[in-house]
Amino acid sequence: MSRPQFISGGCLCGAVRFTVSFPEDADWPPKGNGTCQCTMCRKHSGSLLPQNCGFPKVNISPPLEDNPSYKTYKSSHEAYRGFCGICGSALTFNYNKEPETTEINLGAFDEDVLCGKRDEANAWEDEYGRHVPRIGGVGKELCYAKYHIFMENAIAGVTDDLPGTKWLLDRSSGKGFTGKLTDFKKGS
Repeated sequence: MSRPQFISGGCLCGAVRFTVSFPEDADWPPKGNGTCQCTMCRKHSGSLLPQNCGFPKVNISPPLEDNPSYKTYKSSHEAYRGFCGICGSALTFNYNKEPETTEINLGAFDEDVLCGKRDEANAWEDEYGRHVPRIGGVGKELCYAKYHIFMENAIAGVTDDLPGTKWLLDRSSGKGFTGKLTDFKKGS
């Protein structure tokens, strides 16, 4: 897929909508993409493997804070999380130490962005149901996680065997590794 000029997303009810633009100097695919298995991210997203991608705030329009339905919750002294005050959709994560960046939950991007547009003209049916091919979509490029944090909370056989660099806690605590936690032996 070629580099998009912009991608769009929003909450479940549609009260919060946004567009992320990709000027020529912006990374594509985005580099700040990863999963987090900390308890707060899991609770906020309702997912075992929440995944966010960081974008410069100047590339997000309209500014999320300008939308009266966009609410924030200070989840720790270091960060706050954004959500729709109407439908409750989890939307963002923001570090106080990185005020110029907003991490957007990847599931908040539109279906056409992630999967491509539905090609109804070429749909078919068989014993499994109705198949609708997709055209376009940048899900593979956008959603390929570059890192995984808080692997100390990985669930063996479910969330522990992810490709990419991993950290027991966050990226500033300890050394990154590859492989599974079960590969580590005490004293090695």
